[in-house]
Amino acid sequence: MPARDDAANPRASGLSAPRYRHPRDEEIVRAARRLVRGSKATFVSQNEFRDALTRYLRREDPLAVVGGARLRRLLIGIPGVRLTVHYSEREESRPLSTCPVCGSALRPIRNLTLGGDEVVLGQRCTRCDYWTHRLRRVPTRYRISSVRPNG
Repeated sequence: MPARDDAANPRASGLSAPRYRHPRDEEIVRAARRLVRGSKATFVSQNEFRDALTRYLRREDPLAVVGGARLRRLLIGIPGVRLTVHYSEREESRPLSTCPVCGSALRPIRNLTLGGDEVVLGQRCTRCDYWTHRLRRVPTRYRISSVRPNG
């Protein structure tokens, strides 16, 4: 009987086999464009799109997984894919440090008063279209669709 190589058998060395794998950004971008390209596909929630994307990615790699925050971060920069965000407004006293949609930095929205003083009215994301004011705009639903050319 041939000797078993412990490096080839992770369970024999005390390591467990991987249960998931994070695909490269390029794989996710390619799959996302293919899901919405040329079709009338509109996904009414991030979860619905993520499930379809995971099914598509698992055709090549059965362990592929994608998290919601990473997916949103990548969808913002993909040409041909539109990420529409629906918000609800809530009273919130503490300031935000990062964008709740993409995780980027927020910049203050400033205005000058008639007296020449500067007033901060809210915050705006440096990467996506998110902005908020005195009432906190909280993302409640993400809708993913294709960008249709005008014509």
